[in-house]
Amino acid sequence: MPVSDAELRAGLATALGGEIGALRRLPWPYGSSVPVEELRIAGRAPLLFKDLTPRPRPSRPAFLVDPLREVEAYTTLLHGLDAPACHGALVDDERVWLFLELVDGVPLWQADGLAAWEATARWLARMHAAPVPQGVHLLRYDAAHLRRWVDRALAMSSDDLGAVRAPALRAVQRLAAWPAAFVHGELYASNVLVQQTVRGPRVRPVDWETAGIGPGLLDLAALTAGDWPGDRRARVVAAYRDALPATAAGPEFRAALDAARLLVALQWLGWSDDWTPPPGHRHDWAADARALAARIAS
Repeated sequence: MPVSDAELRAGLATALGGEIGALRRLPWPYGSSVPVEELRIAGRAPLLFKDLTPRPRPSRPAFLVDPLREVEAYTTLLHGLDAPACHGALVDDERVWLFLELVDGVPLWQADGLAAWEATARWLARMHAAPVPQGVHLLRYDAAHLRRWVDRALAMSSDDLGAVRAPALRAVQRLAAWPAAFVHGELYASNVLVQQTVRGPRVRPVDWETAGIGPGLLDLAALTAGDWPGDRRARVVAAYRDALPATAAGPEFRAALDAARLLVALQWLGWSDDWTPPPGHRHDWAADARALAARIAS
Protein backbone atom coordinates (compact mmCIF):
# COMPACT_ATOMS: atom_id res chain seq x y z
CA MET A 1 0.00 0.00 0.00
CA PRO A 2 1.32 3.47 -0.86
CA VAL A 3 2.19 5.68 2.09
CA SER A 4 -0.43 8.41 2.59
CA ASP A 5 0.49 12.05 3.15
CA ALA A 6 -0.81 11.86 6.71
CA GLU A 7 1.23 8.74 7.49
CA LEU A 8 4.34 10.26 5.98
CA ARG A 9 3.96 13.54 7.87
CA ALA A 10 3.52 11.69 11.16
CA GLY A 11 6.52 9.48 10.42
CA LEU A 12 8.67 12.47 9.49
CA ALA A 13 7.76 14.25 12.73
CA THR A 14 8.78 11.18 14.72
CA ALA A 15 12.01 10.47 12.83
CA LEU A 16 13.18 14.08 12.50
CA GLY A 17 12.00 15.20 15.93
CA GLY A 18 10.02 18.27 15.01
CA GLU A 19 6.93 19.68 13.43
CA ILE A 20 6.69 19.25 9.66
CA GLY A 21 5.80 22.22 7.49
CA ALA A 22 4.42 22.18 3.98
CA LEU A 23 5.33 18.89 2.30
CA ARG A 24 5.77 18.18 -1.39
CA ARG A 25 6.41 14.65 -2.67
CA LEU A 26 8.17 14.10 -5.99
CA PRO A 27 8.99 10.89 -7.86
CA TRP A 28 12.61 9.76 -7.77
CA PRO A 29 13.82 9.65 -11.40
CA TYR A 30 16.19 6.71 -10.94
CA GLY A 31 15.38 3.05 -10.53
CA SER A 32 15.42 1.31 -7.16
CA SER A 33 14.41 -2.04 -5.74
CA VAL A 34 12.12 -0.30 -3.22
CA PRO A 35 9.86 2.78 -3.33
CA VAL A 36 11.88 6.03 -3.23
CA GLU A 37 10.62 9.62 -3.25
CA GLU A 38 12.10 13.09 -3.09
CA LEU A 39 10.64 15.18 -0.26
CA ARG A 40 10.51 18.95 -0.23
CA ILE A 41 9.72 20.21 3.27
CA ALA A 42 9.30 23.89 4.11
CA GLY A 43 12.26 25.16 6.12
CA ARG A 44 14.38 22.02 5.65
CA ALA A 45 16.87 20.72 3.14
CA PRO A 46 15.38 18.29 0.59
CA LEU A 47 15.32 14.65 1.66
CA LEU A 48 15.14 11.26 0.04
CA PHE A 49 12.49 8.95 1.50
CA LYS A 50 13.26 5.26 1.12
CA ASP A 51 10.56 2.78 2.12
CA LEU A 52 12.27 -0.50 3.03
CA THR A 53 9.16 -2.06 4.55
CA PRO A 54 9.05 -5.82 3.70
CA ARG A 55 6.81 -6.75 0.80
CA PRO A 56 5.20 -10.08 -0.17
CA ARG A 57 7.14 -10.22 -3.47
CA PRO A 58 10.52 -8.51 -3.04
CA SER A 59 12.48 -7.57 -6.14
CA ARG A 60 15.54 -9.45 -4.84
CA PRO A 61 16.02 -13.14 -4.05
CA ALA A 62 14.71 -13.73 -0.53
CA PHE A 63 18.10 -14.71 0.91
CA LEU A 64 19.40 -11.19 0.16
CA VAL A 65 16.55 -9.32 1.84
CA ASP A 66 16.98 -7.79 5.28
CA PRO A 67 15.30 -4.36 5.54
CA LEU A 68 17.37 -3.53 8.62
CA ARG A 69 20.67 -3.96 6.78
CA GLU A 70 20.56 -0.60 5.05
CA VAL A 71 19.26 1.10 8.20
CA GLU A 72 22.23 -0.28 10.11
CA ALA A 73 24.60 0.79 7.33
CA TYR A 74 23.40 4.39 7.20
CA THR A 75 23.01 4.86 10.94
CA THR A 76 26.18 3.17 12.23
CA LEU A 77 28.58 1.89 9.53
CA LEU A 78 29.04 4.49 6.80
CA HIS A 79 30.58 7.36 8.74
CA GLY A 80 33.63 8.70 6.94
CA LEU A 81 32.75 7.08 3.61
CA ASP A 82 30.92 10.10 2.14
CA ALA A 83 27.69 8.20 1.61
CA PRO A 84 24.54 10.34 1.81
CA ALA A 85 23.87 11.47 5.38
CA CYS A 86 21.06 9.79 7.29
CA HIS A 87 18.63 12.35 8.73
CA GLY A 88 16.39 9.85 10.45
CA ALA A 89 15.02 6.33 10.47
CA LEU A 90 11.72 4.88 11.59
CA VAL A 91 11.58 1.17 12.38
CA ASP A 92 8.61 -0.54 13.99
CA ASP A 93 6.35 -3.54 13.45
CA GLU A 94 4.72 -1.97 10.38
CA ARG A 95 7.43 -0.01 8.57
CA VAL A 96 11.12 0.45 7.89
CA TRP A 97 11.73 3.98 6.62
CA LEU A 98 14.91 5.92 5.91
CA PHE A 99 15.19 9.68 5.43
CA LEU A 100 18.45 10.49 3.65
CA GLU A 101 20.36 13.44 2.28
CA LEU A 102 19.22 14.24 -1.24
CA VAL A 103 22.48 14.24 -3.20
CA ASP A 104 22.65 16.80 -5.98
CA GLY A 105 24.54 14.64 -8.43
CA VAL A 106 24.22 12.38 -11.44
CA PRO A 107 24.61 8.60 -11.69
CA LEU A 108 28.13 7.56 -12.56
CA TRP A 109 27.05 6.23 -15.94
CA GLN A 110 25.95 9.77 -16.88
CA ALA A 111 29.23 11.43 -15.81
CA ASP A 112 31.44 12.83 -18.58
CA GLY A 113 34.82 11.26 -19.20
CA LEU A 114 36.71 8.71 -17.15
CA ALA A 115 37.71 10.89 -14.18
CA ALA A 116 34.59 10.07 -12.15
CA TRP A 117 35.08 6.34 -12.75
CA GLU A 118 38.69 6.52 -11.61
CA ALA A 119 37.65 8.56 -8.58
CA THR A 120 35.08 5.89 -7.74
CA ALA A 121 37.75 3.18 -8.03
CA ARG A 122 40.03 5.10 -5.66
CA TRP A 123 37.18 5.66 -3.21
CA LEU A 124 36.44 1.94 -3.37
CA ALA A 125 40.05 1.00 -2.66
CA ARG A 126 40.09 3.25 0.41
CA MET A 127 36.93 1.60 1.73
CA HIS A 128 38.31 -1.87 1.17
CA ALA A 129 41.58 -0.99 2.90
CA ALA A 130 39.83 0.43 5.99
CA PRO A 131 39.08 -1.63 9.12
CA VAL A 132 36.10 -3.94 8.64
CA PRO A 133 33.07 -2.71 10.62
CA GLN A 134 31.02 -5.04 12.75
CA GLY A 135 27.36 -5.13 11.78
CA VAL A 136 24.65 -7.50 12.92
CA HIS A 137 22.78 -7.40 9.61
CA LEU A 138 25.66 -7.44 7.14
CA LEU A 139 25.73 -10.14 4.48
CA ARG A 140 28.58 -12.62 4.65
CA TYR A 141 30.09 -13.08 1.19
CA ASP A 142 31.67 -16.38 2.16
CA ALA A 143 32.13 -19.56 0.12
CA ALA A 144 28.58 -20.78 0.82
CA HIS A 145 27.07 -17.49 -0.35
CA LEU A 146 29.23 -17.34 -3.47
CA ARG A 147 28.56 -20.94 -4.40
CA ARG A 148 24.83 -20.31 -4.18
CA TRP A 149 25.11 -18.03 -7.21
CA VAL A 150 26.92 -20.73 -9.17
CA ASP A 151 24.18 -23.25 -8.41
CA ARG A 152 21.40 -20.77 -9.20
CA ALA A 153 22.93 -19.73 -12.52
CA LEU A 154 23.39 -23.32 -13.66
CA ALA A 155 19.82 -24.14 -12.66
CA MET A 156 18.12 -21.05 -14.11
CA SER A 157 20.04 -20.05 -17.22
CA SER A 158 18.77 -21.20 -20.59
CA ASP A 159 22.37 -21.12 -21.88
CA ASP A 160 24.65 -24.13 -21.82
CA LEU A 161 26.93 -23.37 -18.89
CA GLY A 162 28.15 -26.89 -18.15
CA ALA A 163 31.77 -25.98 -18.83
CA VAL A 164 31.53 -23.04 -16.44
CA ARG A 165 30.88 -25.07 -13.28
CA ALA A 166 34.39 -26.30 -12.43
CA PRO A 167 36.12 -22.93 -13.08
CA ALA A 168 33.34 -21.19 -11.14
CA LEU A 169 33.93 -23.41 -8.12
CA ARG A 170 37.63 -22.60 -8.36
CA ALA A 171 36.66 -18.92 -8.45
CA VAL A 172 34.58 -19.39 -5.28
CA GLN A 173 37.52 -20.89 -3.42
CA ARG A 174 39.93 -18.21 -4.63
CA LEU A 175 37.64 -15.39 -3.54
CA ALA A 176 36.69 -17.02 -0.26
CA ALA A 177 40.41 -16.96 0.61
CA TRP A 178 40.79 -13.29 -0.39
CA PRO A 179 41.17 -10.81 2.52
CA ALA A 180 37.79 -9.75 3.87
CA ALA A 181 36.67 -6.13 3.50
CA PHE A 182 33.55 -4.06 3.96
CA VAL A 183 31.75 -4.37 0.61
CA HIS A 184 28.87 -2.48 -0.95
CA GLY A 185 27.58 -5.59 -2.69
CA GLU A 186 26.12 -3.90 -5.79
CA LEU A 187 28.53 -1.15 -6.75
CA TYR A 188 27.23 -0.75 -10.27
CA ALA A 189 27.40 2.64 -11.96
CA SER A 190 23.71 3.24 -11.27
CA ASN A 191 24.40 3.07 -7.50
CA VAL A 192 27.05 5.78 -7.48
CA LEU A 193 26.10 9.46 -7.58
CA VAL A 194 28.76 11.94 -8.65
CA GLN A 195 28.97 15.60 -7.73
CA GLN A 196 31.33 17.85 -9.66
CA THR A 197 33.40 20.12 -7.41
CA VAL A 198 36.38 22.43 -7.87
CA ARG A 199 38.53 19.59 -6.52
CA GLY A 200 37.16 17.08 -8.99
CA PRO A 201 34.44 14.43 -8.82
CA ARG A 202 32.94 13.72 -5.40
CA VAL A 203 31.75 10.11 -5.15
CA ARG A 204 28.53 9.41 -3.18
CA PRO A 205 27.55 5.71 -3.26
CA VAL A 206 23.92 4.87 -2.54
CA ASP A 207 21.72 1.77 -2.12
CA TRP A 208 23.50 -0.21 0.60
CA GLU A 209 20.86 -2.95 0.79
CA THR A 210 23.42 -5.73 0.17
CA ALA A 211 26.29 -4.33 2.22
CA GLY A 212 28.42 -7.02 3.77
CA ILE A 213 31.80 -8.49 4.54
CA GLY A 214 33.72 -10.37 1.88
CA PRO A 215 36.22 -10.03 -0.97
CA GLY A 216 36.35 -6.42 -2.08
CA LEU A 217 37.09 -7.44 -5.66
CA LEU A 218 33.39 -8.26 -6.04
CA ASP A 219 32.73 -4.51 -5.87
CA LEU A 220 35.42 -3.74 -8.43
CA ALA A 221 34.03 -6.45 -10.71
CA ALA A 222 30.57 -4.90 -10.47
CA LEU A 223 31.91 -1.40 -11.11
CA THR A 224 33.71 -2.53 -14.26
CA ALA A 225 31.10 -5.00 -15.52
CA GLY A 226 29.67 -4.86 -19.02
CA ASP A 227 31.12 -3.66 -22.31
CA TRP A 228 34.04 -1.23 -22.26
CA PRO A 229 35.79 0.31 -25.28
CA GLY A 230 39.56 0.31 -25.58
CA ASP A 231 41.60 0.43 -22.40
CA ARG A 232 39.04 2.28 -20.27
CA ARG A 233 38.24 -0.64 -17.98
CA ALA A 234 41.98 -1.31 -17.47
CA ARG A 235 42.45 2.32 -16.44
CA VAL A 236 39.69 2.09 -13.84
CA VAL A 237 41.17 -1.15 -12.49
CA ALA A 238 44.61 0.51 -12.36
CA ALA A 239 43.17 3.44 -10.40
CA TYR A 240 41.79 0.99 -7.83
CA ARG A 241 44.98 -1.03 -7.59
CA ASP A 242 47.20 2.04 -7.32
CA ALA A 243 45.10 3.33 -4.41
CA LEU A 244 45.47 0.10 -2.42
CA PRO A 245 48.26 -0.38 0.11
CA ALA A 246 51.15 -2.21 -1.56
CA THR A 247 50.49 -5.30 0.54
CA ALA A 248 46.89 -5.53 -0.67
CA ALA A 249 47.59 -5.75 -4.42
CA GLY A 250 49.68 -8.88 -4.69
CA PRO A 251 50.50 -11.10 -7.66
CA GLU A 252 47.15 -12.93 -7.41
CA PHE A 253 45.20 -9.71 -8.03
CA ARG A 254 44.34 -10.23 -11.71
CA ALA A 255 43.36 -13.88 -11.30
CA ALA A 256 41.19 -12.99 -8.32
CA LEU A 257 39.54 -10.17 -10.27
CA ASP A 258 38.72 -12.61 -13.08
CA ALA A 259 37.16 -14.88 -10.44
CA ALA A 260 35.08 -11.99 -9.11
CA ARG A 261 33.96 -10.99 -12.60
CA LEU A 262 32.86 -14.58 -13.30
CA LEU A 263 30.79 -14.68 -10.12
CA VAL A 264 29.20 -11.31 -10.89
CA ALA A 265 28.15 -12.64 -14.31
CA LEU A 266 26.70 -15.76 -12.68
CA GLN A 267 24.83 -13.63 -10.18
CA TRP A 268 23.03 -11.89 -13.02
CA LEU A 269 22.25 -15.24 -14.64
CA GLY A 270 20.98 -16.68 -11.37
CA TRP A 271 19.04 -13.67 -10.14
CA SER A 272 15.59 -14.99 -11.02
CA ASP A 273 13.95 -17.27 -13.55
CA ASP A 274 11.16 -14.74 -14.25
CA TRP A 275 13.06 -11.43 -14.17
CA THR A 276 14.43 -9.28 -16.98
CA PRO A 277 17.21 -6.81 -16.14
CA PRO A 278 16.59 -3.10 -16.73
CA PRO A 279 18.00 -1.63 -19.96
CA GLY A 280 21.14 -0.34 -18.26
CA HIS A 281 22.08 -3.85 -17.14
CA ARG A 282 21.18 -5.84 -20.26
CA HIS A 283 24.25 -7.68 -21.36
CA ASP A 284 25.30 -11.11 -22.58
CA TRP A 285 26.32 -12.38 -19.15
CA ALA A 286 26.47 -15.97 -20.38
CA ALA A 287 29.13 -15.02 -22.94
CA ASP A 288 31.09 -13.26 -20.20
CA ALA A 289 30.79 -16.32 -17.94
CA ARG A 290 32.04 -18.69 -20.64
CA ALA A 291 34.97 -16.44 -21.59
CA LEU A 292 36.04 -15.91 -17.98
CA ALA A 293 35.63 -19.59 -17.14
CA ALA A 294 37.87 -20.51 -20.07
CA ARG A 295 40.51 -18.07 -18.88
CA ILE A 296 40.37 -19.42 -15.32
CA ALA A 297 40.55 -23.02 -16.58
CA SER A 298 43.60 -22.40 -18.79
